[in-house]
Amino acid sequence: MKTKIVTSYYAFHHGEPFWGQLNRDRWYKYSLATICGLGTDIVCYTEPGDKGFNQLQEIKEKFNLNNLTIKIFEMAHNPYQDRVYKIRTANSDVYNNPESIGYYTRSTQIYWMKFLFLEMEHEPDIQLYWIDSGLAHSGLFPTYSMDSFTVPEHPEYQYYAFRKAFTPQVLAHINNYAEDKIINLYRNTTDDNLIEFNTKLNLNQDYQSTYVIAGFFGGDSNLMLQYIGEVKNVIEQILETNNVCSEQEIMTYVNATHRAWFKNWKFDTFYHEDWTNIFTPDKISFSHFFLKN
Repeated sequence: MKTKIVTSYYAFHHGEPFWGQLNRDRWYKYSLATICGLGTDIVCYTEPGDKGFNQLQEIKEKFNLNNLTIKIFEMAHNPYQDRVYKIRTANSDVYNNPESIGYYTRSTQIYWMKFLFLEMEHEPDIQLYWIDSGLAHSGLFPTYSMDSFTVPEHPEYQYYAFRKAFTPQVLAHINNYAEDKIINLYRNTTDDNLIEFNTKLNLNQDYQSTYVIAGFFGGDSNLMLQYIGEVKNVIEQILETNNVCSEQEIMTYVNATHRAWFKNWKFDTFYHEDWTNIFTPDKISFSHFFLKN
C-alpha cells in the first residue's frame, strides 16, 4: 500500500506574529534528512527562499533525498492567522508573554496547520502520517540507533543520524501496527492542561489518562479525513471562545471521544537508555515504538 508522510519546516518564526521555536533551523533540516530514510514519499511544507526552501533544497541535493518533495506555503496565509493573532495579543499576559514558555514558544498556527497540510496531501486508500521534521534528535533517540553515515559538507549532521530508527523496515512495522486505524502514541501523564481545555469548551470529559503526543500520528487515509474534519471542528469551537490551545489537547480530546478510530500505543517516558541517571529498564521509551515495536 502506498504510504505518504507529511511534515513542515518553519524554523524562523520565533516571537510575534507566529510564536515559533527558536534556533531550530539546523536541528530540523538534519533531522528531516534522517526521517527520509523511511524510504517513502515525504512532503515538507515551508516558506520560500532563505526562510526554508533554500535550506531544504540544499539538504535534498547533498543527501540525495529523492523521496523528499518541498512545497511552499507562507505561514502568514494560514486561515487561522488573523484570529489567533488577535486572541494572543489581546490576552498578552497568557498568550504573548515571553516568560510563559508553554505558550510563547508554541506556535498555535504552525501546530494547527499539521492537520490542514495532511488534508491537502490526502489521497484515498493510502497510509498517511504526520512526523515532526525535528523528531530525530538525541533527546528522543539513543545512540545505539545512530550509524556512521556522514556528508563532508555537513559535519553537524552526525548529531542527528539516528538512521536505524527510520528505515523502510521500520515503516513496514508502523504500517502493520496501524492496520485500518490511526496510530496515536500516548502517555499517562501530560504537560498539557486538559482541565483548562475542558473549561474553555464547557466540557466534563474524562481522558482516562490517555494523553496523546503530536510528533507522530496517522494511518488509514480514509479515516484520517474524518479525523482531520473533527479536529478542524474543535479548532473552530476553541476560537469562538476567544482562546487557543495546543494541538495535543485537541488530539487527546478527539481520541477520547472517538476511541474506535485509534490504535493507541502507550509509552512511559521520552527518556531512553542514554539517560542513565533517569531511565530504568522497566520503562517503555517513546523511541521503542520505532526501535522495538
